[in-house]
Amino acid sequence: MSIGKKITIFIIGFVSIGLLISVVFPKEREKNDAALIRIGAGDDVSGILMNEIVDDLSKQYKIEEALESSSFVDCCSNISQWALSAEEINIAFYCSHIALHTIEQNENVMIYGPIIMNAEVISYKDSWEDITTVGISQGRQSEKVEAKKTYPQIQEFKEVTQKGILYSLEDGQIDAVIQDLTKASKVTQFPFKPLSEMDYISYVLVVDKEFADTKAFADFIKSYNRAVERLNELDYLAEKLDVNEDWLENVSIKFLPLEESEE
Repeated sequence: MSIGKKITIFIIGFVSIGLLISVVFPKEREKNDAALIRIGAGDDVSGILMNEIVDDLSKQYKIEEALESSSFVDCCSNISQWALSAEEINIAFYCSHIALHTIEQNENVMIYGPIIMNAEVISYKDSWEDITTVGISQGRQSEKVEAKKTYPQIQEFKEVTQKGILYSLEDGQIDAVIQDLTKASKVTQFPFKPLSEMDYISYVLVVDKEFADTKAFADFIKSYNRAVERLNELDYLAEKLDVNEDWLENVSIKFLPLEESEE
């Protein structure tokens, strides 16, 4: 199931590009007898992971209500960070930079663990040897650091909006762009390099501390781990990205399992 498709499942909630599903679980624990799973994921590889989790949970639960929303396009947007603080969601897939910022500002949430490694690439138009100016989405500070360590030839980074980043490359305003693997898979005419020679964390799971102690969250983690196992199969990931398997040969993305909480 691709990002952007409406998912018809019951009793799960998540925010992806253009989608919010709110789900009410049956009575589970005295502490939270109507636990809601409300998950925020962006229009990126974390959204693919989210769809896989939702598909898995659909075998156990069904949807109660679905609402449209286009607010969570990028985890670095103010709206996506507000969603967790305002308790619109209780689980979020954030890049590591935003995750650290969020827990500093909100004592009610915590980082549960890293979930995706090496999810970004540098796409370029012409000869790699001539690359000096690289476009990057706003707020992605950690990606600058990783790119500069691996490619000292980069002289300048220009922050570009998510919508304008590929236009800037086509127009020659920048020589290359740092983008999520899902974005790169939509423009396969551009060659790419890995963002870093070393493993690094792209996304982490941030969760409301109180919600982390519910049966609903325990169910979520089990479905999460099953989704991770599927997506770590290269042929399966290629199918989800709608690319040939050989396109992923130089990609080192890893989906990381999480410790399952006690029920």
